[in-house]
Amino acid sequence: MATDVTLALNNYRVSTNKLRNRLFKFAGFAAILAACFFQMSCGNVDSTSTKVSVYKYAGSVQCYGGGTPISAMQSQLVHSRIQVHTASCGVDGNMYAAVCGTSDGIIGVFEVPSAQQLAATALGFMPLSNLPAAAITPCQ
Repeated sequence: MATDVTLALNNYRVSTNKLRNRLFKFAGFAAILAACFFQMSCGNVDSTSTKVSVYKYAGSVQCYGGGTPISAMQSQLVHSRIQVHTASCGVDGNMYAAVCGTSDGIIGVFEVPSAQQLAATALGFMPLSNLPAAAITPCQ
């Protein structure tokens, strides 16, 4: 009887080891497959192909205008070696009381590589996602 138990235990160990080996092989295959899929889905993505929109207030005020032109804001980015894909005018989407001399919410919006967002932030440009109600408008 002891040999029957030993034989059953040995068969159990063999089948458990086979199962474990198959599981590890499957897990390895799945990891390789996932890596290949990730490589194909990402393609040749580099940090310059993903873009982020940043903005900066123009500093213009109601009734008097003024502020920094969008071209000057763009020059700030370019002089700091930040690639600008697009430049647009916009509004921050906030409500302002109609009072001469107070902010009018005009912003400059720039699309830059996501890898350069930190450098743009150091220059005072913030992620456009911070202004959920912002909108692109024609430059005046």
